[in-house]
Amino acid sequence: MAIIMHFPEEYLPKLMEISMAELGSDYLEEEDFLMTLTSKDDFCLVAIDETGPIGFTICNVFGKEKVDPILHMPDGPERDEIMKYDKIGYLASVAVLDSAKRKGAGKLMVDAAEREFDRRRVDVSCAMAWKSVDGTVNIAKVVERAGMKEVAEFAGYWNDPRAFPNGHDCPVCGNPCSCSAVYYLKRRR
Repeated sequence: MAIIMHFPEEYLPKLMEISMAELGSDYLEEEDFLMTLTSKDDFCLVAIDETGPIGFTICNVFGKEKVDPILHMPDGPERDEIMKYDKIGYLASVAVLDSAKRKGAGKLMVDAAEREFDRRRVDVSCAMAWKSVDGTVNIAKVVERAGMKEVAEFAGYWNDPRAFPNGHDCPVCGNPCSCSAVYYLKRRR
């Protein structure tokens, strides 16, 4: 059984390895992990077992002024809805080594992130999941078990030039990514 802890810097090389394998070579950089060590708004949780780190989640807590630069949502009712909340908790990334999947690490990390969102009194929590070209949604089960509901699907999301100016290097379909994003939301207050 995995245990969950806040990110210790010595795990950075292994977490980068997990990120590249599970999320693509250009999804996260070392700075994305390191900024969680000093940020009052962002945090990283790590799942470890007897072999070491097997997964992580990076989370952000922000206000509506950061919806566009963080979520990159298209104009529409989903964006209008999230803009109603003052404090948003975002599961920015959730990744588990392929060899450790389906053993509960993802659920443990998301549950721990949800507890941290409760502690920080966020109004709403959300996530953008990957829906690969084969129709599989990477984190659907863990976010749905945490009470998040699917709200929308955004085609072409992973190649949004605001986030990926050169297109995303997807671990499933390459660059440009043909997968879509599935937006999940949980109203908390």
